[in-house]
Amino acid sequence: MNKILKYISFALLFAAGSTGIGRAQSATEALRMSDTDLFGSARFVSMGGAFTSLGGDISSLSQNPAGIGVFRSSEVAATMNIAIQSTQIDNLPGNSDIHSSRVLFDNIGIVGTMRFGENATVANINFGAAYNRRQHFSQNYRINYAALNGSLSNAIAGLCTDAPANLTYSSGAAWLDVLAYDNFLTRSIGQAGRGDWIYEGLYAGGQTSGSGFLDMQEKGYDNEYTFNFGGNIANRLFFGIGLGIDDLKYQVVSYYEETLAGTQGETELTDDDGNPHFYPISASDYSLYNELSTRGTGVNFKVGLIGYITDSWRVGIAVHTPTYFSLTRTAYGDIVNDYIYTDEVGEVSANSESNTPVSETDFRLRTPMKVMAGTSYMFGTKAILSVDYEFTANKRMKMFERDGFEYTYDNQDIKDYLKNSHTIRVGAEYRILPQLSVRAGYTLTTTPVSDAWLDNTVYVPTAGTLPHYTLNRSKQAYSAGLGYRFKRAYIDAAYQHRCNKNEVMAYSAVPDKQISGAKNVRAITKNNNIIITFGVKF
Repeated sequence: MNKILKYISFALLFAAGSTGIGRAQSATEALRMSDTDLFGSARFVSMGGAFTSLGGDISSLSQNPAGIGVFRSSEVAATMNIAIQSTQIDNLPGNSDIHSSRVLFDNIGIVGTMRFGENATVANINFGAAYNRRQHFSQNYRINYAALNGSLSNAIAGLCTDAPANLTYSSGAAWLDVLAYDNFLTRSIGQAGRGDWIYEGLYAGGQTSGSGFLDMQEKGYDNEYTFNFGGNIANRLFFGIGLGIDDLKYQVVSYYEETLAGTQGETELTDDDGNPHFYPISASDYSLYNELSTRGTGVNFKVGLIGYITDSWRVGIAVHTPTYFSLTRTAYGDIVNDYIYTDEVGEVSANSESNTPVSETDFRLRTPMKVMAGTSYMFGTKAILSVDYEFTANKRMKMFERDGFEYTYDNQDIKDYLKNSHTIRVGAEYRILPQLSVRAGYTLTTTPVSDAWLDNTVYVPTAGTLPHYTLNRSKQAYSAGLGYRFKRAYIDAAYQHRCNKNEVMAYSAVPDKQISGAKNVRAITKNNNIIITFGVKF
């Protein structure tokens, strides 16, 4: 059963009540919106982005704004990227790789220089503006679960705490709880000691068998427009400040389906006199469809310094404030259930369907603050070696309602289950000829997620009716490139291999209810980028 083409609405993550799986936001969503990758000019990428102490490149305007002070002449440059991507499911047999390719416009910028003479205390003052891609959201894959050991319906049932006997949104239930209840994926089976109702899903242990799949398609971008001012003091100290304006758009369409036999469900039918009758459900083929679109703008500030320790040795430091985003999310969720129940006559096939309203939610996101430091050494006029370290304060991210009130539970999850991440960047350049240089680089970023979430030892909340989530394990990038300098122009080329390892879950485990999640799936996304930059000095 595949009804993706049937549903074209946008979608909602309602601010849910205390019950069930759905919340207005989630820490996993905040992490997704604040994530960045290594994009920029060919020289910048080929040297692993290790430019905190180097500067002098259009992409450094988005990294260390002091890099603008290193420019000795005005310059304009633009970058194109041929991006080839593959995603493989590493630890679940029966899944094939997904491949895609596209042409991206990653970077364009201009720097203007006002020179005051080599003997002046302030040798030059520079102004610059640049566009730089920070993130390209692009994944499209299907995960096939040949044999299920549980069900999303049981996870939903296990999260129905403080729930009434009949779940409705008006009674404070979350939308995913309501959809599951209305379509006979869950049912109430009695009351707990304090009066709350207990719910169960379709999966009945060893007597239930089944398979499933998750389709996920995402697209979007986070583009930054930077405006920088900086200068050069006595050719020894370079300074810069920058304003960044981010334009973010993220869209995801997902479709999760389970086909179950030997279930423990129950359907309710009403006779002509209005009397309810309950019949056992023996099989179910149900799907959950979601669309989610988040779009908005953000602003951040950057400040940095680059200084010469000796004529060959430089050091640099930069601080990025959080990006303060104002975002609007549009979303929708739908459940369709084709099931078989048994009445007094025999087996009967039936169908049910319900959906959330299409709605918008406005919220605010404060992304992590970043601090980076770097050092580089120039071996005469032939070679450069550069190393950077970057600290990202993920645990200090926060989400707010439109009026400024915090999302308390989600911000607590950020503190408890996210980790501050660390990035190491290494780059080298060697001048083969006065005009020709060869370059290489490496970048490593540690996971921003706690072991508790990665290992499913605690429940991982998601937003609204979207049960699946992705957690970053680590990122690595290897790069190499060439550069050729003409009298007033240059052309640079780079090849980058970037590998992101992620855990993908169709739905979370609920450990305190002894309900397992879908099998941990290791999705390895490999990006092979061919990057060309052309620049002119004037």
